Amino acid sequence: MEKKILHKIPTNIITGFLGVGKTTTILHILKHKPADERWLVIVNEFGDVSIDHIPMEGQSQGQEMAVRYVAGGCICCTANLPLQTTLTQSIRQVKPHRILIEPTGIAHPEAIIDLLQGEFLSKVIDLRATICLVNPIQLMNDKYFDDEVYQDQITLADVLVANKADLAGDELLQKFAKWAQALFPPKVMIAAVEKGEIDLDWLDIEPYPHRKAVYMNAHSNQLEDIQIPENQEENLQPLPNKPIKREGRALGTFGCGWVFHPDEIFSKNQLLAWIDSLKGFERIKGVFRIGEKNWIFINKTTDEPANECSIAYRKDSRIEIISLKPATWSLIEKQLLDCRKSDPNQVDIPSFKMPFNLK
Repeated sequence: MEKKILHKIPTNIITGFLGVGKTTTILHILKHKPADERWLVIVNEFGDVSIDHIPMEGQSQGQEMAVRYVAGGCICCTANLPLQTTLTQSIRQVKPHRILIEPTGIAHPEAIIDLLQGEFLSKVIDLRATICLVNPIQLMNDKYFDDEVYQDQITLADVLVANKADLAGDELLQKFAKWAQALFPPKVMIAAVEKGEIDLDWLDIEPYPHRKAVYMNAHSNQLEDIQIPENQEENLQPLPNKPIKREGRALGTFGCGWVFHPDEIFSKNQLLAWIDSLKGFERIKGVFRIGEKNWIFINKTTDEPANECSIAYRKDSRIEIISLKPATWSLIEKQLLDCRKSDPNQVDIPSFKMPFNLK
């Protein structure tokens, strides 16, 4: 017997700065969700090229999960109305038992909470714990504490989780715990995990009682009155040798993304060598076709080595790069195109290039 849909849908915001492991955490959550429930995941991208939703699509089984994305800006600001309309449309179509929202790493969560608790969406949304992930290693870098977005994400969290605990070490985790316990408003829960493996019971933690966001802008009093935007993916149809490029800028951060024609095949070794040569970028994330039926997902944060894994994606190749300084995107595009295979049957040969350094 199908589980009855609640009048109000339990909803969680999974927030955190660039590279803390939000997508990995959501993938873990989805692997352990109740089998008899339909879940909806809303993913926000900084730019117009969607990357973060792709790993989650592989978790979808029949009608048990749906992934929607909001691209072209932070849903805390320029894309706030698209978030509302995407939620409206998706709730109608999916009729979910739970909603997870993953904002981009540079998003202020306050406006998202405002929207979900406002006059319009509060009729259908039951906002549960806002979960913020942090990388304990970031506590050693003063630049994060000078960042308003970073501070706001932590302040508004009900559950604060130190992810990548296995890389931090006991001493740093003890510093994290001492720092987190002194925060105000106090956290409902503080935890440390590896590889985003949070307890699903944390999703149902009630928000801190005095953290009630103020409603800022209601566009409609009726769910049915919201106009649904056109599918943004329909505009991303590149031609061979002419990738679609989308640039963005928000909150002092610069970004650029590319979508390549589905028939274009990349050299895995050349891609990894080139991406590892890039210095001074905050995040590089992409999915690339490397063979007739093979795609890989690549993720790189700051100057750490790139991580890659195979992925069950079968559409196109795309990449999103975020930096704190303007970059020569035309040069990066040329280098990307140089990573393609001239012959689909070409055997990968490692290729190394001079670093492209922003610093």
